[in-house]
Amino acid sequence: MPGRFRLSNQPLGLGAGLDPWAGTQRRLRAILTSIQQDLLEGGTARVRQILSTPRELYRVEVEREDWSYLRTTILDRDALEALIEETPEQLVEDRFSFT
Repeated sequence: MPGRFRLSNQPLGLGAGLDPWAGTQRRLRAILTSIQQDLLEGGTARVRQILSTPRELYRVEVEREDWSYLRTTILDRDALEALIEETPEQLVEDRFSFT
């Protein structure tokens, strides 16, 4: 189904003795992978800073021609840098717009 968020309903691993941040990191990784997949499938991303203090936050709007809406994700600076670093350079140049 177009526009469906690609996260599986896997448990976050918050059981006894497990690192509570492991689930958060897996969720972030899944979100970044999903954005990259949308870009590989022909989408474009517009990135705009929406908050500078106390923590930098960015709005990432992903649009694909086969969708009738924008997918909006809010990322902090570290997550945005990870997304850009892990996305092929040519894809960043062709599909990202920074405003």
